[in-house]
Amino acid sequence: MPAADKPPPLLAIVGQPNVGKSSLFNRLIHRHQSLVDSMPGLTRDRLYGQIRWEGVFFRVVDTGGLQFAKEDSMQQAIAKQAQHAMAEADLVLFVCDGRQGVTPLDRQVAGWLRRGKKPVFLVINKMDENRDLEDINEFSELGWGTPWPISAQHGLGIGDLLAEILAYFKKAGISMPKDPMTEKEKPLPGVPDPLRLAFIGRPNVGKSSLMNRILDEERVLVDDQPGTTRDPVEVMFRFRQKNYCLIDTAGIRSQKTLKSKVDAVSRIKALQTVERAHVCVGVVDASAGLIADDLKLFDFVATAGRPLCLVVNKWDLLPRTALLNSVSKKIAERAPFLRYAAVVAASALTGFRVSKVLDEVQTVAESAWRTLTVSECARILENIAGDSHAPAGVRHAHWIRLYQVSVGPPTFHVLVRSKHAMKPAETAYFESVLTREAGFYGTPVRVRYLVKK
Repeated sequence: MPAADKPPPLLAIVGQPNVGKSSLFNRLIHRHQSLVDSMPGLTRDRLYGQIRWEGVFFRVVDTGGLQFAKEDSMQQAIAKQAQHAMAEADLVLFVCDGRQGVTPLDRQVAGWLRRGKKPVFLVINKMDENRDLEDINEFSELGWGTPWPISAQHGLGIGDLLAEILAYFKKAGISMPKDPMTEKEKPLPGVPDPLRLAFIGRPNVGKSSLMNRILDEERVLVDDQPGTTRDPVEVMFRFRQKNYCLIDTAGIRSQKTLKSKVDAVSRIKALQTVERAHVCVGVVDASAGLIADDLKLFDFVATAGRPLCLVVNKWDLLPRTALLNSVSKKIAERAPFLRYAAVVAASALTGFRVSKVLDEVQTVAESAWRTLTVSECARILENIAGDSHAPAGVRHAHWIRLYQVSVGPPTFHVLVRSKHAMKPAETAYFESVLTREAGFYGTPVRVRYLVKK
């Protein structure tokens, strides 16, 4: 195989359950792709992502927690998936929990890795809260030299770890392709076809009823008893010459209110659907308003970078004097991270403004997958630099060049003179003005600041 045709090098993340493998995976790929929870065994399949660092890119795969229980078919399947990942990998990251110290299961995983004969970096996670780095010395007994202390949750030590990984690849003669995301001239993809819409919300807010009203048939089961929907239900649908895949999900409850393992699995599947969706349709009960469970769910959506259309359902139950603008304002005040979301008032029961939901979704999708031209980026940067109404302390000389590198959500790189000198207020100001000037609607906008060398 010619060198140019070789796939990018692959990292495999392995370890026992609940040591922070998925948190590390998410931190490395700069996305909330892999679900993170204190419930062991959350990751079962292999999840792949790409790491972009210092102008090159390579791949990473997250695996399920290894337990080696021979009588448990699920554990056997997880181990098999991890075995496949290790066979593919150029380098393995063996993750341990620095708070627990070396456990018997860590020793089992170490033995399993030695039989695989792959190069391994030993990574000790959760080394935060001013923990003494001498605490990791005991992990040296597992082999593979000096352990690497990190905190995936807080990002501590990640840069040093990536630098060492790159150095290893270079020393081993493993070629890494240049990061294609830096090629700003490369055309970016348009709105996906079909567009995957995840209908999400708390139990009994009307997700299934809204889907049935849109489809004009009783396609998904509806009942007053919360929890009727267990597994995500996908339905293909065409509306105004556009193709959609509508996905009804189980009502997402907070963890503390889960009553059974089935509820827990349904919740996990619903959250996974969020991460795979192109646009989320968040359904809120107009008569109840936004409650804590809603805020947690939509914070997850925002963190995952998903475009969001909030449907305030059961609008017919509100007084006739209720105004959508006031509801939108209350949502923005209660949850500032939702200011980007589109808001639609509707009633699945009466059909009021239900057709408006898909119109708004399409507008949101077109915004989330819109590509700014080089001249538009230059104009926006010029307007930001010349803004005489910028907050005190904002130093425009920081920003040199702006260009878009991805869509769904819109993602930008900004060349700056000194990243470490930038204040949080300056980055917040830049991102809010960029969103306004570009006219992005219903989608979060992500910005990465790169120091000019």
